[in-house]
Amino acid sequence: MHLNGEHLRAVVSSTRRVYDESAATYARITGTLDLFPGLDQELDRFFEALPGTSVLDLGCGSGRDAEYLIGRGATVVASDLSEELLRYTRCRCAVTGAVLCDLLALPLAAGAFDGVWACATILHLPSEAHPRAFSEIHRVLRPGGATAISLKEGDGEGWMRTTRMPSSRWFSLRRPEAVVDELTAAGFVSVRVSPSGRGSWFVVEARKG
Repeated sequence: MHLNGEHLRAVVSSTRRVYDESAATYARITGTLDLFPGLDQELDRFFEALPGTSVLDLGCGSGRDAEYLIGRGATVVASDLSEELLRYTRCRCAVTGAVLCDLLALPLAAGAFDGVWACATILHLPSEAHPRAFSEIHRVLRPGGATAISLKEGDGEGWMRTTRMPSSRWFSLRRPEAVVDELTAAGFVSVRVSPSGRGSWFVVEARKG
């Protein structure tokens, strides 16, 4: 499938609307780590890989992961496409900033962060846009900075409805080896794939060279 700008804008706009309209539901059904086996271990591994303490939580949702990372000692800037979810995050934990933005044009300085955490975020973009998102993550990281990106394994993409949310969302299922190639092409090194404790989810960890 060839992705044009109009289609991409439509996906982003619809995703924003779904999360704004369903923010309360989403916060309730995703708000605690115990709902996601292994996620605390992924967060710990990410935090321990950081060369410093500044983190961008890219697609922060209602602040679950930001709260955990702050508890570990990170200083976290939260970013999300949904203004409503950012509001939940600001109320929940002491983030150092809250930025409304999409994944493909981060209004953030190059080299600003020691780490970028992107949990279940990039999969809501069409797969042809993923390399651009990876390049933006690379841009805002300091040399030696770490990223952890969780995605869902499989083939195909499109609008899908899940048991967690009442509205359809765009999901891009990916093969881990293709994601590794795209991250390497974006300039990342030490790229590795780890399974999660959540079915077909996997985590790709990498470092800016």
